[in-house]
Amino acid sequence: KKQKPDPVKIKMKKTMTAKAWLFLFTFAFILVVVDSFLSASPTISMATRKPVSRLFMSATSTDTSSWASLQSIASQTKVGAALNSEQDSRANGTGAPFVQNKLRLFGSSERPKLTLYRDHAGWCPYCQKTMLLIEEKRLPINIELVPMRSYGDKPESFLRMVPSGL
Repeated sequence: KKQKPDPVKIKMKKTMTAKAWLFLFTFAFILVVVDSFLSASPTISMATRKPVSRLFMSATSTDTSSWASLQSIASQTKVGAALNSEQDSRANGTGAPFVQNKLRLFGSSERPKLTLYRDHAGWCPYCQKTMLLIEEKRLPINIELVPMRSYGDKPESFLRMVPSGL
């Protein structure tokens, strides 16, 4: 008599297979990255024998002088110039909507009287709804980003206004 396969065991087997493949892929990626840093020639990967981009090597470096040079190189590209321009306009309150904005003017010439204290990560559904309303009504507003408890302590200035921190 042939038994029907147990659906729970089948699902568990598929999940274990997927996890094994993910582990193998991650491990292989780590080996290639580590190998590219340990190779005798800084531009040749030992695993693939292919050239490794110097930009990739600069981007993964922790040397602060290389970060400054990388920013300089990136800002000379068309995309880098556009990103820098957008960052400047957001700082002035005129850029596109963005989670990390600290000011939205919508063409107003005076500083906003309203300040919204919102979560730094942009996950709070109440903040999202409030920001949608602000964008739709084009209300000039200051925005202060406050970390949620899981991302660190709240600033003292915020806790003076809201002692519970909630």
